[in-house]
Amino acid sequence: MKPLDRLTPPDARPVTSEADSHVRARALEAGSRAPRRVAEYLRALGLCDARRVEQLADELSAGAPTPEAAIAEAQARVDTFRLQVFGDSADTIDPLWMRAFIASCPDAFLGDIEAARAAAARFGDPHAGRAPARERFRDQTLRALRVPRWVWAISAAGLATSTASFALLHELRADGLLVAEFAWVLLFAFLFGCSALGCVTAVVGFGVSIARLARGARPSAPPPVTETLACSESGLLLPLVFQASPALPRTALVMPIYEEDPERVFAGLLAMRESLAATPGGEAFEIFVLSDSRKPEQVAEEERAFRRVAGGPGITNVRVFYRRRAKNERHKAGNLAEFFERFGDRYTYAVILDADSLMRGDTLVELVRRMEQRPKLALLQAPLALHGANTLFARAQQFAASVNGPMFTSGLGYVSGPHGNYFGHNAIVRVRAFLDCCALPVLAGQPPLGGHILSHDFVEAALLCRAGWEVGMADDLGGSWEELPPSLPEYIARDHRWCQGNLQHVRIAMSEGLRPMSRIHMLVGVASYLAGPAWLAFVTLGVVLARELHKPLVSSGLAIVLTIATGVLLLGPRLLGWLSTVLDAQRRRAHGGALRLTASVCAELVFGSILAPLLMMHHTRIVASILIGGAVKWGAQQRHSRSKAGAIARSELPQTLFGVVAAAWLSQVAPGLLMWTAPIWLPLAFAIPIALLASSQRAGALTRFVGLLRVPSEVEPDEIELRVNDLRALTTSDDAARFRDLVLDPMLVASQLAKLAQQGNARDAKAPRLDMVRLRQRALRMGPAALSAEEREALSMDAESLRFLHREAWRSWPVESWQLAREIPQLP
Repeated sequence: MKPLDRLTPPDARPVTSEADSHVRARALEAGSRAPRRVAEYLRALGLCDARRVEQLADELSAGAPTPEAAIAEAQARVDTFRLQVFGDSADTIDPLWMRAFIASCPDAFLGDIEAARAAAARFGDPHAGRAPARERFRDQTLRALRVPRWVWAISAAGLATSTASFALLHELRADGLLVAEFAWVLLFAFLFGCSALGCVTAVVGFGVSIARLARGARPSAPPPVTETLACSESGLLLPLVFQASPALPRTALVMPIYEEDPERVFAGLLAMRESLAATPGGEAFEIFVLSDSRKPEQVAEEERAFRRVAGGPGITNVRVFYRRRAKNERHKAGNLAEFFERFGDRYTYAVILDADSLMRGDTLVELVRRMEQRPKLALLQAPLALHGANTLFARAQQFAASVNGPMFTSGLGYVSGPHGNYFGHNAIVRVRAFLDCCALPVLAGQPPLGGHILSHDFVEAALLCRAGWEVGMADDLGGSWEELPPSLPEYIARDHRWCQGNLQHVRIAMSEGLRPMSRIHMLVGVASYLAGPAWLAFVTLGVVLARELHKPLVSSGLAIVLTIATGVLLLGPRLLGWLSTVLDAQRRRAHGGALRLTASVCAELVFGSILAPLLMMHHTRIVASILIGGAVKWGAQQRHSRSKAGAIARSELPQTLFGVVAAAWLSQVAPGLLMWTAPIWLPLAFAIPIALLASSQRAGALTRFVGLLRVPSEVEPDEIELRVNDLRALTTSDDAARFRDLVLDPMLVASQLAKLAQQGNARDAKAPRLDMVRLRQRALRMGPAALSAEEREALSMDAESLRFLHREAWRSWPVESWQLAREIPQLP
């Protein structure tokens, strides 16, 4: 097996789009050696072992007079091998399983039949991996006794909550406390406490931001270094070579994906690769794309985009690898665990990305440097900025995160100290610590509250802290972005998955040995989803009590005081976020100036207040469905708005009915409360038009046109953000490339033939039989680019033509320019 450190991504020449170029390439290829063509065919089948590829290629082409004859011999041997090993079931084998079997058992492929049968019988899932073994890291350092920062934050929030709750409780006890009234006070304390804790975090973050601004500190960047420009003898300009010292340890840049858009995923990776190549120390990185995709067409799209990234223009010393598991157990957490278990010994650090992540090269290098400076640090989380929003809903969320997010991130980092949290992506981890500590348990019972842990990030941070490692927050760094679900339905769908995972944390937070701050992180995450049901219960119970007692629950004086206090807790963080942005000239300019910033803050406040009742109802429904046993399936996340008006109307119909019924009921039983509760039931009654407006790209474009809700990525976009859009032209795929992959890839051919068999070989009835024969002969002679879209469609829908082209194209097309690039590193 070829060692991982000797692998280099293959150089793939871009497929030409001109028919005459196809003919010229074929003529040039005719003189190539037969083993080279056979080797490409074996890699297409899934054979990854370089030694076995070379051995079989030489063996199969030894007696062949031409490359075409060698391919014919290889195809015949493969068909015979499948029949001898699998018998009558050979044609029904899942092509993904077959590819995984060949990759994991290279010596059994085209070898001894009995040994191959035994290997097939033993073969399970070759990519599931083993769960990392946990060894607790025992911290022997004696630390001075001091009160942690989180104690002061919790104490401040608890004091404010206790004061308000006891005042409310004391006034209710004057007339005799009912059970319902006590429950109402508990709900108030929970909601008030959540708001108080958020406000305290914002105040702390504001103080950190102002202190940093007073020192003149800016987002950290690597120190300047001397650049050396290297040129080849031919005078061609080669990539810049930086004299960076000392050398950084080898670091993996890992992006797990599942049914994502390959165009945008690989364009982002290519932009990060270019940024790393231009950054001193970036040569220490290697990029891995870990695919869990299951659809053959999706896998082919990913491989096609990878070929263009790995072998396209501007190849650098930052290498890119692509690998896919045959079975996506435990979702993203399982994918990462399997990667660390297989390749963890090769890397000192790993930066974990999400499919929509984007990080600048200097930020990535700075993360590694900080890890080097702090040997006790196991995980360092970079801050997350939102970008790329188009709809009104996404732009409002993006603006709020841009103005208030840095303040909350700084506050959370300061309060958490060495026991910070992990957001699941845009973070660097120490691989050895992650392997030793982060074996995720399987919770007893069935989903939704049992089984595999869905929200693994909080748990992994807690396990690292429990073992004595530190988890930090690099809140002063820039150059780290992610995207937001574009519309309200996609946002709610994501919240459903996150809510189920966070509710599992209730059980984990009670585990033995966890740090107090880790438990707080988990419980705060749970409270964020329980706040919606609690708010609904608080309002409903308050209305019922007021109706039963026939008088206000509290005096007007206390009601005014509590209303002001609640307003301060809810509006205070927004005000502090606005103030910290106004005081920072660079951030103020990046948000469009003071006037536009102020107008945008007011617009976001109004829009957020209107959406709050809708989110309350959705979270109540989500929590209720999970508590009664409704488990959500972890599907692919929608990065683009696909919600139609009908789907949005159906989604918001229950909220609309609830708002109308609530208004009618209040007008009958408590007319005096109708006006006071209008901010809740009125948005609910108009939930459908509000959701349609929020999910509208036109509304988002209008706000951008008038200068509202501007963020730095729109006013002063970073170079890497602009570069991603440019690189999508390279990673996009046309119909000719898809047809070429369909013909050459055994997996895609098998999948398409199975579909045609189910459809009764639904061939295009407009094309006579003679035309199909001529058409496939012309496809062989001229290549995919010479065919029209209708002709490619007709050939792909004809099973006989597809079989013929798959057999003959490997003998006549210039397959070396296809470059499957499947030399994926495998464990022995």
